[in-house]
Amino acid sequence: MGYRGYISSRPFGGERAPQHVQNIVIRAFCERKNFQYLLSATEFAMPNCFLMLEQLLRNIETVDGIVFYSLKQLPSQSVKKKEILQRVIAANRSIHFAVEGLSVSDYLSAERVDEITLVQSVLPSCLSMETLRASVKA
Repeated sequence: MGYRGYISSRPFGGERAPQHVQNIVIRAFCERKNFQYLLSATEFAMPNCFLMLEQLLRNIETVDGIVFYSLKQLPSQSVKKKEILQRVIAANRSIHFAVEGLSVSDYLSAERVDEITLVQSVLPSCLSMETLRASVKA
């Protein structure tokens, strides 16, 4: 079998990486982990579209797992994100995030990834270091 890559053709998490760069990063991740790399599925550009990811999940039994370019490609809705991770775990497969070097293969690692994404989602609302320093000096 092998590990299917998953890349985006749209910005995610406020970032944008060209598709060829995403594939290079995924391929390098697979080489470091001694995973057989399968060509990546490319998600459609429409906002909040996860049709290609849904197809990968429907066919999860045909691969060892999925390697995302980044954790930020997961849906922002916590329920949908948890559902994706649970489906992969239930199939005894794994999901990996190349940029962050994270993997999910059980419920404990899924909880860790969920916590990381929840922290990432509130960071934009946090005070900046400059604001904090200014308030301490006052």
